[in-house]
Amino acid sequence: MKHTLITRALVVWAVVCLISSVLLYTEQIRRQFWERDRAFSALFSEIGAVLTQNESVLPLLSGDEDIAVLRTKFPHLLALEKTAGRARDAARVEPARENQYWLYNPWRQIRVLVDLAPLLTAHPRFTRLEVRYAREGNAQSSSDAFWRWQRTFPQHTQPFTLIADAEPAWFGVYWPIYPALFLGWGAVIAVTGMALWQRKARKEAEQRALYYQHARLNTLGEITAGIVHEINQPLTAVQTWIQGAQRQQTRDNPQAVSQALAAALVQTQRISALLTRFREHVVQEKVTLRETDLTQCWQQVVNLLEHERRAERVAVTHAFAQGATSVIADRLWLEQVLHNLLRNAIQAQQANGQGWVRIESQKSADGIKITVTDGGPGFSPEALQNAFMPFYSGRKEGIGLGMTLTESLMTRMNGTLSLGNSPEGGATIVLQLESGHG
Repeated sequence: MKHTLITRALVVWAVVCLISSVLLYTEQIRRQFWERDRAFSALFSEIGAVLTQNESVLPLLSGDEDIAVLRTKFPHLLALEKTAGRARDAARVEPARENQYWLYNPWRQIRVLVDLAPLLTAHPRFTRLEVRYAREGNAQSSSDAFWRWQRTFPQHTQPFTLIADAEPAWFGVYWPIYPALFLGWGAVIAVTGMALWQRKARKEAEQRALYYQHARLNTLGEITAGIVHEINQPLTAVQTWIQGAQRQQTRDNPQAVSQALAAALVQTQRISALLTRFREHVVQEKVTLRETDLTQCWQQVVNLLEHERRAERVAVTHAFAQGATSVIADRLWLEQVLHNLLRNAIQAQQANGQGWVRIESQKSADGIKITVTDGGPGFSPEALQNAFMPFYSGRKEGIGLGMTLTESLMTRMNGTLSLGNSPEGGATIVLQLESGHG
């Protein structure tokens, strides 16, 4: 199961990494486009501002200005010249060199040489960047570039179009992010896979526990059927002899009555022997009682039921008095007793949403007194009377052997067990065991 889960996790990791890598790579290429698009818009705005300045300044010039002084404020102006005899309806723009042109004012018979090259060379991320004069021909131009921008300026006296081409930096993406992406997905899938594996393992454990419970019930049924079968004949014989004794008594035959009762006694002794034999089969062998640490036993039980108490949000606390933690008991039996009590307390508080269980110990005249209390509904009067009876349970799903076994184990450890309710309403269970000191 674990190998299959690892294989599936690796496949999911590979697929997720592939898809996320493609999406991340596409996103980085898209960002390259938007960066260039913003650069193109910024350049268009800068050149548009220069063209607007040209249209605003040119009507104010006379032609006698010092070009050096003029360039301090308008660095894109390279020259200022006077013209003669230029028709007023002549073209206002005349191309000079690449990205340079003459701008005419036929009313004042002057012209200025405008240079846009510094603005264009400031954007090296474009493979082609030019300002095209619309009257040179069709401003539209073919291009094999992956990205292309083209936009015409609104100034009617300077009918230019800004054209730009660019290619994506296919290998210029940020590569270090990909190992981090793969490791991140690996961590997420590993944690998720571990959680799923633990969940599945827990379900299998619960299923095994259910099967084990059914097996115990089946075994108990077989034992019960065997007991019934074995003692049925002696019981029938006892009934027959007693009925015979009654008939002989009505006939005033005391000798026959005595014989019938003696025969019935033999059959009851047979039943006792049969039950003793069954008990020897099912009861564990005797063990040697020794000093046992109550604190360690309780901690072991709390750890075993950690999942259940966390699921039901039951807080477990303890208060062991100094010198009241060592008892004479069998460690496994004591753990089983405490396990049954804690599990019952947790199950009794399932409907509360949250609950609590507290265990305390103190010295008493008879040894060590252990008190377990909880925040549940407590014992009903019927439960207080019948709790130690075999097959009695206050829960529908219970089989009614837990408290019976608990009492039996306490008795075999020379201890006592008593049930009650606290004034606040919860259950109170008192265990009494011999002290392990002195």
